[in-house]
Amino acid sequence: MLPLLLFHTSMVFKPGIEVDINLPVSSQRTGVGDPSLAVAVDADGILYFRGQTLRDQVFSLPVSEAEENLPLSELLVNRAPDLDINIVQRSIEQGRVRVNGRLARLDDQLKGGQQVELELPSTELLRPQVIQAIQGGGKSPKEVSLLIQADKAVRHEAIIRLCTLAGQIGVGQVLLASRPPDFSRPFEPEPSAVP
Repeated sequence: MLPLLLFHTSMVFKPGIEVDINLPVSSQRTGVGDPSLAVAVDADGILYFRGQTLRDQVFSLPVSEAEENLPLSELLVNRAPDLDINIVQRSIEQGRVRVNGRLARLDDQLKGGQQVELELPSTELLRPQVIQAIQGGGKSPKEVSLLIQADKAVRHEAIIRLCTLAGQIGVGQVLLASRPPDFSRPFEPEPSAVP
């Protein structure tokens, strides 16, 4: 009965589940006494933050005649609810926005029938949510740690993107928590005897 009880009470960390634990602090271990925000990332680069799933997105928007002569940033903010003006301006400056296949500029005036495409990495969607969580907690970014939960299958680039985001926001510390794979080898079912 005791092994069964222990099996049911063990903690398994899964992406997207926020776990509130007190980490030990000693001279031999790295401890975190400040509040932390946990972001999980999987092998496909999908981010999990406070119950939300964030993926890289590509917005493809045709320009209608009613939207002619609108500034590019205004069109994108009006048509895509997850975007704010800062995300759009950064995206244009970093070359992730195209108008009819060519790189867009901030001063582009749109014409009816044009096609606008915006490549938006998941970290850009995560940024305002992390800032909002920090402000909602009444803390400054330096007082908060960002905990990145990843396993071995996560590409190094995804972790670097999260670290860069944390640095741009001004987060005090970035910690990487990795977990072993669920199984040490792939599951192989027992061969069944066919009568």
